[in-house]
Amino acid sequence: SSLTKSLSIEIEPLLIKDKEKLPNNDLVILFGGRVSMHRRQLGICCAIFNGVWGSTYLVPMHFAAKDGFGGANYLISFGTGCSIVCGSVWVLLFVYHLFMTGGHANKAFNALPSLRIKDFWLPGLITGFLNSLAIFGSIIAVQYLGQAVGYSVCQSSILVSGLWGIFYFQEIQGCRTIARWFLSAFITLTGIVILSYEHET
Repeated sequence: SSLTKSLSIEIEPLLIKDKEKLPNNDLVILFGGRVSMHRRQLGICCAIFNGVWGSTYLVPMHFAAKDGFGGANYLISFGTGCSIVCGSVWVLLFVYHLFMTGGHANKAFNALPSLRIKDFWLPGLITGFLNSLAIFGSIIAVQYLGQAVGYSVCQSSILVSGLWGIFYFQEIQGCRTIARWFLSAFITLTGIVILSYEHET
């Protein structure tokens, strides 16, 4: 349409101009060029979304506990909800590509991310296994320690992921930067220990 063409004419020079300024083409283009963000900006936005949205995912368990469901019993319902959401996301993504391709189903299907089962089956299996165990642990923690203490203590996982980032992936470099990270980690651990004594049975 003329509107789409006009948008592409206005946006394309801006994107090219931004790409020249950014190192390693550090620009993520979303929604067919309608939105563009730096990788750092997109990462921060997604992290905030995860913090707000993810920190509430065990709140419904408190309502289920009134009917006698909790702990391991809640895990089956939780897994069912995850399956429904994942399937819905794929359907919505297909509908989005269907709209962007002008109603061509084959093009929309080919635009979907490739599953690449031969390449990712083992890493994906390990990731799913570890994540499922972690979620099970968080469910038990929230059941016995409550939302305020149990789930907050579970967030000490950021320290473990930080250690992976420092020593294995080398995402943080420099003695001063690493020292500041360990200082922050110590403050976090201190807060977790203090928080663990605040639970009232």
